[in-house]
Amino acid sequence: MFEVAEAYEAMMGRWSRQLAPLFVEFVGVRDGDTVLDAGCGTGSLSAALARMTKASKIVGVDPAGGFIEYARTQIADPRVTFEVGDAQNLPYSDASFDRCMALLAVDYIPDVRRATLEMRRVTKTAGVVATAMWDRSGANELDSCFWHAAAAIDPTAKGSSGRRGSYGSAEALSDLWIGAGLIDIEVAGVTMPCHLSSFDQLWQPYLRSQGATGAFMAGLSADRREALREAMRQNVLGDGPDGRFTLQAKAWAVRGVVS
Repeated sequence: MFEVAEAYEAMMGRWSRQLAPLFVEFVGVRDGDTVLDAGCGTGSLSAALARMTKASKIVGVDPAGGFIEYARTQIADPRVTFEVGDAQNLPYSDASFDRCMALLAVDYIPDVRRATLEMRRVTKTAGVVATAMWDRSGANELDSCFWHAAAAIDPTAKGSSGRRGSYGSAEALSDLWIGAGLIDIEVAGVTMPCHLSSFDQLWQPYLRSQGATGAFMAGLSADRREALREAMRQNVLGDGPDGRFTLQAKAWAVRGVVS
């Protein structure tokens, strides 16, 4: 679903880099901690951890080789390493890390319950396992501005909130963590403003997008793509002129402790 690092960076990397520090603050990392960044993508969370904390070791793992190659070019901190690997079968011994974190990843793991058990397995007793996913309701304008426009031109279009297995809610994430046997579970909503200088700054990355939006875009004719563009522009600018605007993004974060 995701492999081309540059396309991901243009589409979502700019927002995951903004979300990562908020997630780090929610989870908390102690001096000297070892941290696993499961489903690290292009390295936004690992970069924030290196910048914000005194962790002794940060390991990013992702199944997409293109993402791992890109991440390695972005971070020179000797505490950080990146490896190709699968969160459903982590290549680490039991109790290897003090913190195991996954940013914007769990919705895209085929067997997410197996992955959460793996994340718990490689985390030490009293260590923390945490994840964050975009809110899949209309409260997340960054997500809904596209899917509301998609529904306007195709009533059968299923936005991210309509996907089976989505973990973009407090309830779904809490249930997932309870099912993994974690204790002292905390869930929090995380909001942030996404500032854009023009409509094209929002729209252009969709032309190269991956995942669900990319699949929807690939199925559109040129005329329907233009109709989508106009519907999306109306969503964010109304009848006003092009120019600066802000969308509010919302994510849910959950953390739990290994007993």
